[in-house]
Amino acid sequence: MDALSAFHNLDFTYPRVFNKHDANTMAAANNYLMNGTHLACYLSHLHVYKQMIEDNIETALILEDDVDMELDLMHRHTHIMQQVYERYGRDWDMLYLGHCTWDRNEPTRPTAHNVGLYEAEYPVCMHAYVVTRDCARRLAVVLEERLTSVGRDIDMVLAVGVQFGVSVVLGTSPPYIVQIGRRELVSDLTLLEDGDTAQSLTQSTLFHLNMRSTDPRTLPAYMVF
Repeated sequence: MDALSAFHNLDFTYPRVFNKHDANTMAAANNYLMNGTHLACYLSHLHVYKQMIEDNIETALILEDDVDMELDLMHRHTHIMQQVYERYGRDWDMLYLGHCTWDRNEPTRPTAHNVGLYEAEYPVCMHAYVVTRDCARRLAVVLEERLTSVGRDIDMVLAVGVQFGVSVVLGTSPPYIVQIGRRELVSDLTLLEDGDTAQSLTQSTLFHLNMRSTDPRTLPAYMVF
């Protein structure tokens, strides 16, 4: 993450991250309906939403620590945000810069250097997204309650909410921040048996910096289960 931050001139803040041991302890004490790595990921994102509310942060880009980015990240992101504000103003809740499965509302695949914007129907994976403070406030309440009533992965909970019109959630096509993949990067929060998360990039920042063994251009566009 430090290499990505330095190359793209991004100023990251590193919030508290829960590991599977933290999660198992909290699950036992609070009768949560999940545990292990899936709960650790859930709690880590929930903590960020609560921190946004406490610190009065208007919008936040949330990244997991297993990501890679397009070399022209800032160009793509500037283009996308222009589309967001031209079409929605401030009337949106979440923007997925990365997602790991094809969305039925996703437009016909644009060219590699022409990122498209669409309203997501069922966004999956939480490795790179922007969330507004108002949305974080709602999510903090809903997700806290569903720890003891639903017990599903956080991206599944949010995806179901999108289907029922809970939030205005936007996606980018193609994604320009992707997961490196479980075969190449071992993580405490992801398991290889859940499927490899590696996705393609046109020009990988980390490969450009000689920090990846595989050129992401050879990888599939979306997650292989």
